[in-house]
Amino acid sequence: MEVDRNIPGLSFQSLHNKAYEFQIVSNKEILVHSIPNRPDPFRPHRIDFYAALFILNGEGNHYVDFQTYKYKKGSIIFISKEQVQAFEENENREAFFLLFTENFIERGSLNSSLMQELSLYNYQLYSPVINLDEEEMKLFSFLVDKIKAEYDAPDDALTEELIQATLKIFLGLAERIRKKNLDIVIQSKYKTDFLAFQKILSKHIFTTRKVQFYAQQMNMSAKKLNRITQELSHKPAKVLITETLILESKRLLMNTSLSIKEISYKVGFEDPTNFVKFFKKHTKFTPIDFRKKH
Repeated sequence: MEVDRNIPGLSFQSLHNKAYEFQIVSNKEILVHSIPNRPDPFRPHRIDFYAALFILNGEGNHYVDFQTYKYKKGSIIFISKEQVQAFEENENREAFFLLFTENFIERGSLNSSLMQELSLYNYQLYSPVINLDEEEMKLFSFLVDKIKAEYDAPDDALTEELIQATLKIFLGLAERIRKKNLDIVIQSKYKTDFLAFQKILSKHIFTTRKVQFYAQQMNMSAKKLNRITQELSHKPAKVLITETLILESKRLLMNTSLSIKEISYKVGFEDPTNFVKFFKKHTKFTPIDFRKKH
């Protein structure tokens, strides 16, 4: 998707002068937000990497794509690249933020397509939060302690490989916990098609909202595409298309200086009045009111 580069973005930059694309950041480091050339973490910002916020102690809220998610001890919040997030200024929170790129997790001798298999970062299907029980909390705390110890120790030839391996265990176990708690098991053939639909949607969302277009891109009928989206998300394709366009519109409204007219054209409306009507219908706010509210 062509995104507006005026959106406050947080690119992957190591705070600790590491050569590899991974870092683990404590709550104390999150609260110190006066870092040059980096957006305020307490204001919405788009990330271009993957993240997992692991809560050791404390309760509060985290903000992802204009939604508020509650956390508590044992919560893990997964934020995908291109999502907009914001931290709560919570000094009582004890947490670690694990940041990594897809390149980091897929490379090395343990090369895999893990990120393609994970449901943890599919925000159109699942809540970004999982909550661990007491025994699971002990295991995940152990894994994070191992990652932190390896990260803090002097680097050698095995440092990156060991962090990769432990992070993959962390993500794999979290994926297993999520699937254990699901009411249904997603059929793999539908999941593959759904992921393909998401990629096409991301590429063309500002071009068209027609279900038939996306079905044609996938070499299937609109009826079959709707069956796939209903099976996985319990929503017809048209609703997912609309929700995606609304989300991208919110991101532009909240994080750019573009006028309503400019945003209207950018997201595919020839008449700004139609965009205002569309946005209000699905959010109960006019674009101007939404911008003021946030």
